[in-house]
Amino acid sequence: MGKKIIILIGFLFLNISINAQSNKIVIKVKDEKNRSVAGATILLDNKKQNAVTNLNGVFKTTLKFTPKTISAFHPAIGIVKVKYEGEKKLVIMIRKGKNIALNNDSSNQISGETIQINSIYDYVRGRVSGVNVTSDNVITIRGYNSLQGNMTPLFILNGTQITQDVFGRIIPQEIKRITVLKGNDTAIYGIRGANGVIVVETK
Repeated sequence: MGKKIIILIGFLFLNISINAQSNKIVIKVKDEKNRSVAGATILLDNKKQNAVTNLNGVFKTTLKFTPKTISAFHPAIGIVKVKYEGEKKLVIMIRKGKNIALNNDSSNQISGETIQINSIYDYVRGRVSGVNVTSDNVITIRGYNSLQGNMTPLFILNGTQITQDVFGRIIPQEIKRITVLKGNDTAIYGIRGANGVIVVETK
């Protein structure tokens, strides 16, 4: 009886191990020059994963569910979404304007959906009412003029004041809400809010 229990337990552990192995996936992210893209965010069915691609552009994980789509996003390049068809190794290429994904033998090309939001400036430009963003990413709030020539608004991220440099590195896919404050609504920020306030909340 004891031997049967031991055999049964061993079989269960073996089965769990096999299942874990079968759910593992390796994703390689490259740019249009075939260079590895480090720091790319991977999304499974639009759900952001905790880790990003390593210095070799590689992301490894064990799938807890089978996603319908896999996306790769890098703030300096863009985002591409591809259909997932059960590959254990997937190479995703991100390039502006036309993105593709290749399977592990690099022979089958899958058309990707390109979303042209490469930075938070692209996200704000034309999407957030009351904000102007120039082609060189100078950002101002409409209706504000400064005698000193500085019309840069105050940036608040999740309740904390940040610089425009930090603001520019916010990943669009992580944005939950952006609120533009003017006039009396900026009173709680005092003189810091003289040119208006842009409040960003992330997911």
